[in-house]
Amino acid sequence: MDTAVAAIRSREAVDRLVSVSGASAFALAGPLQRIWRDLGREIYGRSLPGVEAQPTFIV
Repeated sequence: MDTAVAAIRSREAVDRLVSVSGASAFALAGPLQRIWRDLGREIYGRSLPGVEAQPTFIV
């Protein structure tokens, strides 16, 4: 349970950092865009085969 909470809080923290940083957060040279992109891989990976279940938050 603690691992799931830590993963959720990490995702929330990265979302806040990206929203505060604005468009510059998505520059290819910035490490924040890689972290944000890696957090979304599970969602993308589930959508490819058409899995409709909610993603797990244990990353």
